[in-house]
Amino acid sequence: MMARVLAAAATLLTAPLTLAAETAPAGANDQMATMVASLLGVVALIVVLAVLARRFNLPNTVGGPLKTVAMMPVGTKERVAVIQVGEQQYLVGITAQNITLLDKLEQPLETAQGPQFASVLARFNKARES
Repeated sequence: MMARVLAAAATLLTAPLTLAAETAPAGANDQMATMVASLLGVVALIVVLAVLARRFNLPNTVGGPLKTVAMMPVGTKERVAVIQVGEQQYLVGITAQNITLLDKLEQPLETAQGPQFASVLARFNKARES
């Protein structure tokens, strides 16, 4: 499916180039071909990165009231996750077909926050000065 879409896009992009190539000097043809190849390479890179991000379930970094605290795979497409909504945390089971609430956690899990950028930069600068 994706190959058909890319082939159709390449056909649409190269059709105007054929007309331009008939009227343009030889050096311009090489530049136009390089530009189209670069454009197609960037589009292909975006598609590949989108597929990889979906395949490996990269975490969503968008802020908001809903956060994933922890996630553990229990099968090929099944996971158990702790979701935080406001101050309350829930244990949910996630499959390819649905999401099921397993439990409401009485004692919230500690969220492991990585070091803040400012503190890392300050330590780096301090080590660099000494």
